[in-house]
Amino acid sequence: MLGTGIALADSEWLLMSRHGECVEIASLIRKVPDLGAIRDPDAFIKLMRDKGHQVGVQILPAPSGKVVEIKVPDRDLSLLFVTSEVCRQSGVR
Repeated sequence: MLGTGIALADSEWLLMSRHGECVEIASLIRKVPDLGAIRDPDAFIKLMRDKGHQVGVQILPAPSGKVVEIKVPDRDLSLLFVTSEVCRQSGVR
């Protein structure tokens, strides 16, 4: 972890679309071809910073689970990483 305390070893992380649907992180491969085996927000943050990108991180409140907003302006990325609990609560997956 990068000291953010956001990754949980036993949590499944997904991406939430702007319409509230949850998709696998691997779907990012279209925009980030060198994504590799990223499984959580900490690993994605590290990947982007290692490549020299500025990364904005904000932990957002959620009734259950975790929500992390990550912005990488020079890659035109604004992502919501969510744990599976958030997807179950929204009723969309």
